[in-house]
Amino acid sequence: IPRAPGEEIDKKTPRVTTIPHLVLRELVVTMVLLATLLLLAMAVNAPLEELANPDKSPNPAKAPWYFMGIQELLLHFHPLIASMVIPGLALGALVIIPYLDADLDSVGIWFRSRKGRWMGLAAVGVALVAIPLLILTDEFVLDFPGWLPSLPTIISNGIIPLAILLLLLIGFHDSMKKLFSATHCETMQATFIFLLTAFIVLTVVGIWFRGSGMALMWPWDVVVH
Repeated sequence: IPRAPGEEIDKKTPRVTTIPHLVLRELVVTMVLLATLLLLAMAVNAPLEELANPDKSPNPAKAPWYFMGIQELLLHFHPLIASMVIPGLALGALVIIPYLDADLDSVGIWFRSRKGRWMGLAAVGVALVAIPLLILTDEFVLDFPGWLPSLPTIISNGIIPLAILLLLLIGFHDSMKKLFSATHCETMQATFIFLLTAFIVLTVVGIWFRGSGMALMWPWDVVVH
């Protein structure tokens, strides 16, 4: 039951059946969203491009926007790590997180608590700063395959940078917990918000800040050849 921080749960709160009270509201929302989508489709032109030419691929060749976060990862990690291991770890975390939620006292409170809300904002801020810095560092400073030519690329450009990122993520998790004196659930929530924001930043960078040869550049300099 939605409630404010510190508000006690009223066990005598009247309850209603899912059908029709919830289902009817979901139906209304669905119809409104569908109508909005149809209006956008009627108002905004989306012409097809010319037939694909396998002898002349566009440069840059980009995936659909919803996969651009993963394509951005492919520029920084070994393909196996970027396309299988990292998404697999993310999906596994999404499955496990509900079972780690043991703080039943905060159920129904928006972002768990007022502290949880501030932690969420802090996580967004850290991600908005840290992820672009990491992208720039990998683009212009780090070169693990060049520094470790004797190692297979899956290690030098896959396992090693992944291990570094996991250590940084653990450090972020522990720092947030200590800095805010937070509960386990508040810290897990902040970590999730950080990762979600990080993926959004990767998607934005892939869509608007990658030009010819997938090189980093300002959006107004990006030209498709």
